[in-house]
Amino acid sequence: MKTITLSITACSLLTCLAHDVAAKTIFITPPIEVKIHNPSSIEYQRNKTTLSIVVPENAGTPLESVALHQLPNIEAWNWGKAEPTVYLGEYSIRAKGIKNLAKTKRSISDRLITIQLIPAIEPGQQVNIVFRGSNPEASVYQWATKMTPFGENPITYDGPTLRLNVYEPDYFR
Repeated sequence: MKTITLSITACSLLTCLAHDVAAKTIFITPPIEVKIHNPSSIEYQRNKTTLSIVVPENAGTPLESVALHQLPNIEAWNWGKAEPTVYLGEYSIRAKGIKNLAKTKRSISDRLITIQLIPAIEPGQQVNIVFRGSNPEASVYQWATKMTPFGENPITYDGPTLRLNVYEPDYFR
């Protein structure tokens, strides 16, 4: 009797594990082509920081969100108070973007920002997320990225580390 009960328990556990694995959403090929643009690189100037992400054609599922975690630095990056705007296609310095296609969640220190894309970005598209803020003090700023696919119980993928330089003004030109 103990052997039968143990066998039934083992089968139940294996069935639960198989169900948990089947319920996860993954990228077949995760987005790795991620860039950050800031055409204004002088400290304390207003900026138009744009995050560009290419979702590969063979990603297998849309991109639902991206998280940026700022690596230790002098001060937090200023993303601005307004929600970002979004546009699809190639990056353009003059592109405006559309409101209400992205929502952000920010940590109290502003060093972690999560951007939820509404709707999720389909494979084969490039999304550009535009923030309007101002540059912090001159330094090198870096962020670790995480990409989350759209679906049930998504598995988050580590993306590339992004880097921006902010310079002191050059008054002697």
